[in-house]
Amino acid sequence: MGLNTEASAALVYLILYVILFVILVAGYLTGRLRLRSRYSVITFHVTVRLASQGTGLAFGLVGYSNVNLLVAYFILGAEGYFTLVLCTYRFLVSWHYHNFKSHDSWLEPRYHPDTPLMQRFLSSFALTGKKRNPMVYMHYFLIVANTIIISGGSQLAGSHDNVKDFNAGLIQAKVMRTVGQSIFLTINAVLLACIFQAIHQYRRENPGARVHPTLYILLVTWPFLFVRGMYGILSGVYPPFNYFDPQNYGEHGLKDSFVVSEYILATTMEWASCALLMLTYYTSRNDPPKLPLEEWGSSEKETDTQGRTNVIPA
Repeated sequence: MGLNTEASAALVYLILYVILFVILVAGYLTGRLRLRSRYSVITFHVTVRLASQGTGLAFGLVGYSNVNLLVAYFILGAEGYFTLVLCTYRFLVSWHYHNFKSHDSWLEPRYHPDTPLMQRFLSSFALTGKKRNPMVYMHYFLIVANTIIISGGSQLAGSHDNVKDFNAGLIQAKVMRTVGQSIFLTINAVLLACIFQAIHQYRRENPGARVHPTLYILLVTWPFLFVRGMYGILSGVYPPFNYFDPQNYGEHGLKDSFVVSEYILATTMEWASCALLMLTYYTSRNDPPKLPLEEWGSSEKETDTQGRTNVIPA
């Protein structure tokens, strides 16, 4: 017996994410990508999506009889979107470091190269400091939204004594998922403003120059993230997009129309966004190295995107 529509779609996108994963691993093995770079964030996203698609494939094979598989698919899907939004911000911050004349970012100021990794991590959540760090607030909002969505999904996990308890958990899960996805969508709106601000500053610093192609890619990526965010909200409040609406199930499982909308408006949007972000490797490979900031002293060592160490006098 062949695979149903849900399992077939999950398998197709599992293969597509495997392709992206292989490309990233090849980049690390050949030294073209560094572990301590923005590509590690996107590698984590791809790994989460692989787990998500594997769970989706299992759900397509087992069906609605195992609700825990569906809950796991929800949670992993939320994690995938969470990491993807974070990826896009990290790619924009990295572009700031290499292309602004200050070699710094108003989204997240650079740390001194000698700053320990743990201190950098803790500083990314510090609300006070010498420099204004808007990414701290983005981190908190992303974590809050992610936690709300996961908590909502956990309301449906495990066994339920009766239909009334399950329906109560279902309503609460819908509300929490909608709130969490709304926060994600708001963060996406801020991202668009940040991209336009970067374009404006680049034009101001380079009169007459063409807009950097990486910024165009980030701009093209944004609509995909927006559609994914809108679908996340609608899936909690619009019955035709809701996994837990009985009307979306037929004799042999999920209706084809539901599967198509799910994979076009959610999975395809994420995969396309991920592929576009990976494409910035080519548009950014000739970017200048990150020069030391004046405040660091008369001479500093800094590593560029290809892993070379440059000693640049002030």
